[in-house]
Formats: sequence, structure tokens, C-alpha cells
Amino acid sequence: MGTGTVLGQTMRVVAVAKELQRRGHEVAFLAGEKLIPVIEGYGLRLLELPPMPKMDFPAGLLFKAGEQQQEEITVKIKEIMRQMAAAEKKAIETEKPDVMLCGNLTGPLTAKAAGIPSVLIFLQPHGPKTIALFTRRLSNQEASRRNIYEVLEAAGLLLMEGMPELGEQALTPAFDEWGAALKNKLHFTGPLPVDKPESLPGQEELKKRHAGCADKPLVYVTIGGGSPLLGEEFLSLVLDMFREQPETNGVVSTGLALDPDRAAGFNPPPNVSMHQFVPGMELIKASDAVVFHGGSSTLMNCIACGRPAVVIPSMAEQEDNGAVLAGHGAGIVLDKNSLTPFVLAEAVKKLLTGRNYRSGAQALQKLGQRYGGAAGAAARVEELVRGKPVED
Repeated sequence: MGTGTVLGQTMRVVAVAKELQRRGHEVAFLAGEKLIPVIEGYGLRLLELPPMPKMDFPAGLLFKAGEQQQEEITVKIKEIMRQMAAAEKKAIETEKPDVMLCGNLTGPLTAKAAGIPSVLIFLQPHGPKTIALFTRRLSNQEASRRNIYEVLEAAGLLLMEGMPELGEQALTPAFDEWGAALKNKLHFTGPLPVDKPESLPGQEELKKRHAGCADKPLVYVTIGGGSPLLGEEFLSLVLDMFREQPETNGVVSTGLALDPDRAAGFNPPPNVSMHQFVPGMELIKASDAVVFHGGSSTLMNCIACGRPAVVIPSMAEQEDNGAVLAGHGAGIVLDKNSLTPFVLAEAVKKLLTGRNYRSGAQALQKLGQRYGGAAGAAARVEELVRGKPVED
């Protein structure tokens, strides 16, 4: 049985659940609201969550809230977790699963109480800024650290989407403090995309599908992702860049950054198509370069496809993610506050014309493949249930 409440985290669980289903196992997935069509779209049997309290604070507030706001957010999160745990308990009693795949912190504790093994699937933090930001936003750091330790201890297996070469040192202090028992449960998976790049058509065919032709460079730009981080000013800047580069095609995804009606008034040049949402993995594989804000899902998809990127971060986690690509010669990080169409154009040209960036991205792709992806993760889940360890 799989569980998830947040889209990015849920998709990692879906990737492993789909692989287990492909291997002949029955899978049911506990999810609610906006995630329902996502789960059903991937052919997984849905167990529908009851309505949960709304997280109605502005995007990004959790990272910069004052003490009173932090407390209000914490209270709401605790209530969501309480209701989530109750729904998980009911689902376990009804479904009687052999194992729980968890994308949230309640699952391992619920599974332990029910006497079944669990797997916690989460994203690798890529640097010290991410760790510092996470600990800073906890209202009671010591109590929260104990709670997190209890969750990690309750899980029989910890699957981390990432590779130790991308920043294992960010995790080392925590695991040194908590002991070897937890570290021995931890296994890196490489990227965990639901749609595997190798299952998609080739780049030329995808270019024709999304840009109308395959004989020009294609740049994919995502300006919003799951939250309004960049917005109208950035969209205008991107379109100005493409106006100066008619020899390059562009596909721009506005996500939640702009209302579709407002986006339609920006009058993109002929070499650019704009959409609110696009199949991200397809566009990344179709592209010759990607421009994004540093979100973790796009980062891992770029690695999975071997595509270089320009990263324009808005917060600490994204800065760490951008540094991963830049540090491995697979990307360029730009400052959002000093960005101009010319600066962005020059960075994109470097990615399109410099072989080193493409080579760096492909080296990361090969590195990620060594960790087995969803297939390797599914094998470890099977062995957990059988009680036999997987040999590295």
C-alpha cells in the first residue's frame, strides 16, 4: 500500500509502486483531493482520503514565518498528520497490506503500530542550506528531531531519491548522531521518475511533437512549478530573450505562477509556445537545455534525461540544487535579482554550444543509473517483506 499527500513526494512513491505493480504485486494507494486524478492516471487502485484541513498560508511562508505564524502552521500540520494517521490505520485494517510505501512522516509509525513493515521514500537534501532551513523552521527543534528519529527508526527501509556523490555530507551529522542502525537502512536510488526517459520517444520525435520541428535547438522553460516563485516579470524577460534568438525554439510552462488569462496577454514570439502545464519529462528529454527555478523534481528529471540547465533559485533548497548541477559541470546558476534577457541568453547559449555542459549532464545521468532507480528500489522492498537483505 502506498501513501502520499504532497505532489512531489507522492510521485517518488508512485514510481516505486508502479514498478512493484509491473512486477506482479497488487498495489493500492491512499491519496486525496488533487492527487486523486494523478493516482488514477497511473493505473493504481485508489483508496480515497477523507477531506483534510486546508494549508491556506501563502506559498513560501513556512520558510520565513515569524514565531506566531510558525506556531499556527505547526498546529495545522499536526492536525493534518493526526487525520492522516487515522486514515492510514483504517486503510491497513481494511486492506491488510504486506508493506506500506510512505511518502509522509505518519506512515512508518502507523505501520509499526499495526505490526507491518514500512518503507519511507524521500528526497536527498543536496547541501547545508537545505538542512539549515529545515531545522530553522521547526518550532521546537529538539522535540522535532526526536519525532523524526522515531519515524526513521520505525521504517524498515529508507529509500532516498538521489546519489551520495551529490551531497551525502549534508546528511552525515544527523546519521552520525543517530547511529549506524539508521544509516544501514538507507539506500540511494538515483532519480525516481514515474515516466522513465527510456520509455519515451527519441528527442527528435519529441521535438517535432512539442515544437513543430527537430532542426532547431529547443529550450524548455518552467517558471512556476508548484508555487508562484518567479511570475510575470520573469516571463516577460524570458520572452524578450527568445525574441532575440529566433534560431532557437522555446516551450514555456507557466504552472501556477500566472493565471492563464494573464499569461495569454504576453504575446509570445513565433518561436515560443506557452502552456500552463506540460508533460515535464517529455519536454526535458525533447530539449537541448532547460531553464528552471531549482525545484527538486525538475532537477532529478534533468539528471534522468542527461540535460543541462540554467537554474534561477528563489530559496535555499533551490540554491543547493543549482549548485549540484553547476558543481558537476551540468548547469549554470544565475541570480534572480540581477537577471536580464541578455544575461539569460548568454547562459543558454553556453549550454547549447558548449559540449562540456552536455557531457557533464550525461555523466550525472550515468551516475544516477548506477543506483538502480525504481527497479532497484522495488527489489529492496520485495526483500524487506521476505526478510532477506538485498546484496549491493
